[in-house]
Amino acid sequence: MARSRKRRWRYRILPLCMLAAAWLVGLFLFVDRIPVESDSRDASVQTDAIIVLTGGRGRVARGTTLLASQAGRWMLISGVGANVSARELIPADRLTAETLDCCVTLGRAARNTRENAVETAGWVAENGVTSLRLVTADFHIPRSLLEFRAHLPRVEIITDPVISENVRLDRWWRWPGTAFLLAEEYNKYLAARARLFVTLMLDRT
Repeated sequence: MARSRKRRWRYRILPLCMLAAAWLVGLFLFVDRIPVESDSRDASVQTDAIIVLTGGRGRVARGTTLLASQAGRWMLISGVGANVSARELIPADRLTAETLDCCVTLGRAARNTRENAVETAGWVAENGVTSLRLVTADFHIPRSLLEFRAHLPRVEIITDPVISENVRLDRWWRWPGTAFLLAEEYNKYLAARARLFVTLMLDRT
């Protein structure tokens, strides 16, 4: 009886251990894919649009710098609060009023990454955009790119990561705050992949 119980326990715990090991390996691979800087080969490429995803420091500033340097013709800032104005996001010394009026759109419908992609897809269709530069935090790039490629399969996407000051990607496992944030982001990435896979399978049936 005791031997039978041990065998049943082994059969239960072994799959859990294998699943945990696979998740951990996947987490390391996920972090390894996070870009630590913009690709120098893409730095001089001009795109139709610059897409900035709100939610972290430095993103709007990076997008504004890109627009001012004519890296893109228009800029969509996705996920802006209902009562936030363009001038609250972009000071007058960073962008002229003329450029602000003609070339900056505030997207207020999105509240998460999937909605960012949906909102951008609608704006892209309205404006005939065929290429875009995606500006968001470095650790947010893999999930953002996953969602954007799913909703914008025919649009060329160049990523422009904003380096997160408080996220230590070098030996990240030694920093509890960073490790927790990256593990949470990895879980969100897995959930997004699973959702997109199920949606694809349902579309094919």
